Amino acid sequence: MVDLVNKMIRLTGNSINNGLFIGRALHIEVHEHSIERNSIFPEDVDKEISRFLDAIAVVDTEISYDINNTRISDRDLDIIASHRDILHDPELFSMVSTAIREKLQHATVAIQDCFTAIVEKFEALSVESFALRAADYRDVGTRLLNTLTGFSETLPESLGSDKVPIFAEMTPSMVGRLANAKIGAYLSSKGSYNSHASILTRALGLVAIANIGNLKDVVQNDDLLIVDGDEGKLIINPDEETLDYYVQKVQVEELLRQRLEKLKASASLTSDGQKITLYANIGIPEELEGITNLGCDGIGLFRTEFLYLSRQTLPSEDEQYEIYRLMAERMAPTPVTIRTFDLGGDKLAPLGLEGAEENPYLGNRGIRFSLAHHDIFHTQLRAILRASAHGNVRIMFPMIIDVEDFNEAKHIFNHCQEELYSEGVSFNSSIELGAMIEIPSAALEADSLAKACDFLSIGTNDLVQYTLAVDRNNDNVSRYYIQHHPAVLSLIRQTILSAAKFKTPLSVCGEMASLPHYIPLLLGLGVRELSVNPSNYFTVKAIVQKCDHELFQLLSRFDFSGSVQDIEELIYKDLKHYYQI
Repeated sequence: MVDLVNKMIRLTGNSINNGLFIGRALHIEVHEHSIERNSIFPEDVDKEISRFLDAIAVVDTEISYDINNTRISDRDLDIIASHRDILHDPELFSMVSTAIREKLQHATVAIQDCFTAIVEKFEALSVESFALRAADYRDVGTRLLNTLTGFSETLPESLGSDKVPIFAEMTPSMVGRLANAKIGAYLSSKGSYNSHASILTRALGLVAIANIGNLKDVVQNDDLLIVDGDEGKLIINPDEETLDYYVQKVQVEELLRQRLEKLKASASLTSDGQKITLYANIGIPEELEGITNLGCDGIGLFRTEFLYLSRQTLPSEDEQYEIYRLMAERMAPTPVTIRTFDLGGDKLAPLGLEGAEENPYLGNRGIRFSLAHHDIFHTQLRAILRASAHGNVRIMFPMIIDVEDFNEAKHIFNHCQEELYSEGVSFNSSIELGAMIEIPSAALEADSLAKACDFLSIGTNDLVQYTLAVDRNNDNVSRYYIQHHPAVLSLIRQTILSAAKFKTPLSVCGEMASLPHYIPLLLGLGVRELSVNPSNYFTVKAIVQKCDHELFQLLSRFDFSGSVQDIEELIYKDLKHYYQI
């Protein structure tokens, strides 16, 4: 979207990392390799394969340098190290060398064609995580071609710390170069929040926005830019009033950041002394380092979907076990709540497990998929159980509709326990099992679920979607996606009462738990456990510490059977002073 106000231009995109930065634009052009397309002579085959091997050695050395000179955690370094796995993939080496030997191609042509074919294959699968993997292959392929063509991908001398570099697409290797050059922000025309480049961007603290249309045409070199990563906004050549506002905002943000970081050593207590447990959500292991630095009460939601989407084959039990074990050990003695596989069957079509569904949101997803594929579910449960011997692990089942659903999953879990016991494999025999409350029927059946489960967790994103029959990814009906709708709050309140009745621990792990204006509302309703996005952790903690007895009294008297407008007046007027920090 473009909004012209005099000479000032506003663009919007997707925030890759929060923060604010003001600097001058500098386009980083993509280098086009000059590649010979004519065939080689048969006697030159060995020479070209030797050139290919030499290029592999050079790029391997470059990756080693990146690993040893990038200031990020070991887990984040694994992203860079994964490029070495691509580099030394025997199948890929066979593809390139066969093309050289049988098609008489130059090494450059064989590399370009093979990597292009792999990238196109990934991108054609229409699954985001496969597309993310494509970016890694593209990065490695480019580095090999750079080496063979003698091109050195260095940053331009004019790129100083006051500049905002602009790319067509970011790569993991480039993120490391920007951080080492002390660049504070960048923009890209294309990118995904979950890509390896984006993960490194957050790990290294660069402000970034991706998927901004018209970047190349609208932004000129040396334009003054305001990069607002908090809102996903780019302001080009701001007027004096706008610039002054953001200069002050940058100063205020820095003071707030310093103040919030001081909360790490403080307890998560309301002002009248009530303990509020604050967990963190995590989607990939690379986020673990940042979470351990928060000082949180554990992981309330560990999404395991990345295990299945970042590859073309299903992960083995041992592969899963190693990841779960690492999480358990690093977070011990605090709990790690592992949510079992939660994806629609259509997302696994590339693996040959399911065909596309007409309505995957109401189809074979979550626990339904796991129960329909006992082999996959069985493998994952065994891996989690084995990891439970190394820390405080809990298991949570998604998309449960009632207690029968839960009991069927528990039956398979019990079978896995019996197997491991007979094999002499160690595991925690007291591991807790929980259910997500994200379908209205589960909330309406909360009494029986609270009685059967060791813990419950409300997934507000899907609960809102299913209660109001609104596709939360459809902009055409976005105005109907009202998280504080009375119907939604009624189901949340019913779940809270059921959990309290049976003394079953209850958390909220959906988006509402991370949005400041909903924190007082949830606490006032009786929620005592929140699982939040790591970037919102200290903000949520600061709001928790402002909540008091008056809040709980106000919410106990409030009539939630009223209109949306009544609830909005409560949130945005009566509760406003609690979440203003």
